[in-house]
Amino acid sequence: MSGNRQKTGKDGEQKALSYLIKKNYQIIETNWRHQKCEIDIIAFKNKELVFFEVKTRTNSIISQENLISIAQQKRIIYAADYYINKNKIDLNIRFDLIYVEKDLKSFKFTHHKEIFIPTID
Repeated sequence: MSGNRQKTGKDGEQKALSYLIKKNYQIIETNWRHQKCEIDIIAFKNKELVFFEVKTRTNSIISQENLISIAQQKRIIYAADYYINKNKIDLNIRFDLIYVEKDLKSFKFTHHKEIFIPTID
């Protein structure tokens, strides 16, 4: 990832964290990794464990619902499964997307709940 895109992504993740805290999510982990898989944010609210993918864009050409590829979904599910088993978690879980649109002066957030549902292969 180029330096500028990487900075935009990190800025977006930081803004998403603030957004989620204001929405009363309890942040458990950020940038949690298992092998080559990463989950941007793991949070808890209303007896649910939520795995967040954060996508930050400076232009909104791509449909927000198509931002997480099938391959990326599989990596997130794999990492989440490991996290759940390692920590012996028995909660409802959800996979959400925080879409951050950045322009010159501000950030706009769109929270897509249950952006995908894990399937068993």
